[in-house]
Amino acid sequence: MKLNYILIDPNPVDRLLFLQVLKHFPEIILNAEFSDSVNAKEYLNYNSVDFVVISSDLPVFNVFEFVDQLKDDIEIILLTKTPMDAIKSYEVGFIDCLLKPVSKDRFRSSIERVAHKIESLKVICKKNIHMIHFKCNFKSEKVQINNIRWVEAMGDYVKVVTKNKNYLVLSTMKSFLNKLPKNQFFRIHKSYIVNLKKVINYTTRNVNTDGKLLPLSRKQKGDFKDNFINFQ
Repeated sequence: MKLNYILIDPNPVDRLLFLQVLKHFPEIILNAEFSDSVNAKEYLNYNSVDFVVISSDLPVFNVFEFVDQLKDDIEIILLTKTPMDAIKSYEVGFIDCLLKPVSKDRFRSSIERVAHKIESLKVICKKNIHMIHFKCNFKSEKVQINNIRWVEAMGDYVKVVTKNKNYLVLSTMKSFLNKLPKNQFFRIHKSYIVNLKKVINYTTRNVNTDGKLLPLSRKQKGDFKDNFINFQ
């Protein structure tokens, strides 16, 4: 299985040494390398990768704040010279934390972890255990798709509403909708995505979603009706 990743390290010497280690791993593909977090973040806003290798000594951003601001939930391998970073990386759900300089054998273990997790998620999807993964408050969250009542736009964030808890996720509505099953979720308004399994009834202006009336835009009325009927 080929895995795509990027490398972010402001130290040119460390970056060069680590690139020598990477040559031993033809099964992973380096899409890009960066010396700063600003350009790396811009790249990740428009490109998908399986994981990110990132150094803890970033300029501008604290590395944990940087990862929390990413719009997609990406596996993170942290490189550091500070052993205590391993504890924090574990708390926020990073796949691994490696002390510099990184050995070939230790990095192989990290790649095996990433590959195993990605394969496990594929198996889960095949078994129709539909879950969605996202970041909220520096933590990786996992929510069952059927438990989502609706999704609401909140500026640069979306609010994921479930019966027991709400989650504030840094994402666009379009990006979050793309992660959801297309036949089960429908965008009824620029600010609302509904779970069709939770829709009780609707009028020309509103959709009753699990007892909550949400606005139905005029533009979406026809498509919503077709999707709701076909979903039933």
